[in-house]
Order: sequence, then C-alpha cells, then structure tokens
Amino acid sequence: MARTVSKTEIYIGYTIIIVLLLISGGILLKQSQYNPSIFKPSTFQTESPALTTTPSSPPSDLIQYAPDALTALTPAEAFGPENLSDKINGKAELYLSAGFIHLASQRFAAKEDPGDWMEAFVYDMGSIRGSFAVFSLQRRYEAKKIELSDFAYKSENGLFFVHGPYYVEIISSVAQERMTDLMLSFGDNFVRQTAVSHERIKELAYFPAPYFSEDSISLLPTNGFGFERFDSIFTAQYVMADTELTAFLSQRKSQTEAAELVTAYTSFLLANGGAEVRTSMDIPGAKLVEIMDTFELVFNQGVMLAGVHSAENRQNAEELALMLKQNLAGAGQ
Repeated sequence: MARTVSKTEIYIGYTIIIVLLLISGGILLKQSQYNPSIFKPSTFQTESPALTTTPSSPPSDLIQYAPDALTALTPAEAFGPENLSDKINGKAELYLSAGFIHLASQRFAAKEDPGDWMEAFVYDMGSIRGSFAVFSLQRRYEAKKIELSDFAYKSENGLFFVHGPYYVEIISSVAQERMTDLMLSFGDNFVRQTAVSHERIKELAYFPAPYFSEDSISLLPTNGFGFERFDSIFTAQYVMADTELTAFLSQRKSQTEAAELVTAYTSFLLANGGAEVRTSMDIPGAKLVEIMDTFELVFNQGVMLAGVHSAENRQNAEELALMLKQNLAGAGQ
C-alpha cells in the first residue's frame, strides 16, 4: 500500500521548491499563512472590491469606551504604517498587507484591583475587508463566538471583533469572569458609539454550504498559496470523505483578468513540479493539476476566479468545484 504523504511533508516540499527558485533567480514567493456570517447571496459587481476604501476617522481617546469600573493605566498610544512594528513586531506585515491605516491602544486597570488590567487595540484597516482579513487570519479556534458584532468571539482572556473598518482586540492580564465582563462592556460601548457603514462582504455567500463551517472562511490579502498574483483570495475549509480541502474564490476586475489568472496559476503549478490532469467536468476552461500528491483545480465563472486547493483526492476536488460553480451561477454570474 502506498504511504500517505503528510501535510508537513507537503509544506516542506513547497519550501524546498521556493528556495530553489530563489537561488536560480526565479519568481520571489511568499507563502501566506492562514488558518484553515451576513451570508446573503447577491449579484456580482463589475469591479473587484478593494481591501481599502476612503480612510475613516480613527478613535484617538479610548477612555470614552471604558466602563466606570475601569481607569486609565497608561496614556493612549497611536501608531501608523511607519511605526506599527514598534507595537506588534512580527505581525505588522500582515496588517500592512491588508490596508492598515492607524492603531490606537491603551491599558486600563480595574478600580477594585489595579493589579488586574486589560489592553485595548483598535486597528483602523480602512475597510471591512481589511478588518475581516486580519480577524480571520488570527482566529483562535478554541474561542467562543459571540453576538457583539457580525464577526466576534471571546477567549479565556481576550475579546476579538470586527466593526466596519475596525478590527478590535482586548486582552486581559488575567482570566477572570469579572475582567471578561469589563472587556465585553468596553466592546459594546465601542460598537454603539462608533458609527460605521453597514457594508457586507458579498463573497461570503458564494461558498456552498455542505461540508464546511462558515467560521472557517478567511481572506488572504496577498500571495495566496504562495502565488504572488493571488490577492484578495477568500478561502473556506471543507471536510469531505474524512479528508480536508480548501475552496477559494476571488472577484476580479474583469472576466478577462479572471481567465488569465487561471492560466497563470496553472503555469505556476506546472513550473513547480505539477502535472496537468485531464478532467471531463462541466466547467469550461477548468484546469486540474496534481502536485505533491494533492490536487489543485482552478477555473473562472465570469469575473469570479475560483477553485479547490490542496485536495487529497481528485474526486473530492471535482465534486467541490462543481458545487462552487453552481453556487456562483446561482448568485447571478
């Protein structure tokens, strides 16, 4: 019986390929890291939505959102793109790639016990797509979803949510119910007092419902699957026949661009050791590539680029691709 290649071995193989490309002066690759709501179908727009829109007015004084039981422990801090790494060294690149504009942060102490404190981080990401991108790529899977906003959850000592263009993190120094209640009060005050447009992320409705959890959807702002031309790629994790695979889609500026990206991504896979496989699926122009003992399938449906990533068997890849195509067709394309 053939040995099953592990995910770790697959990723190591990709890394070796990337290093060889760099040495030979090939394409520079950067592998995006992502963890493998509001879901109302709608018709497509004619242009690809941008991660950033008109800059909003970021809150500068966070004390206004603190409940009475909290007092300011430190002065408010402000950071822009030029010095964001001073505050969140190691994560700044993710935020910058998603359209980061401004960060306001401040620590607050509990009046009853000043030794217990929390720190609030309010990131202005310029658009709900930018805020959702950083929210989705840093999602803690052990956390509990809450109703504070369309995208919100809490962990043992933290609160994380999206409100329009803002991504908000509140981290407590201790895991206590009292501090959790104070973080929730802070978050509720922020949502109620901060006016934002009620833009929806339309792509979230385009993923077929069977076999997946809506909480698995992520947005890769740049370098999706190590391909430098894949930006604004939405992904969702599926489990089919006890195997995991990823569906992806991205609205492009035109049908011509979407079709050209199908060709470009296929060429990228072939250049990295993949082999094209013939498919008889009812998806005109679809490309199926076997690489590192997994299958990549990519196609376009009008202006939508879509496909399946890292499927362990061909049948699952084709089945999921057909469901994705049908969903896109039903949404009006």
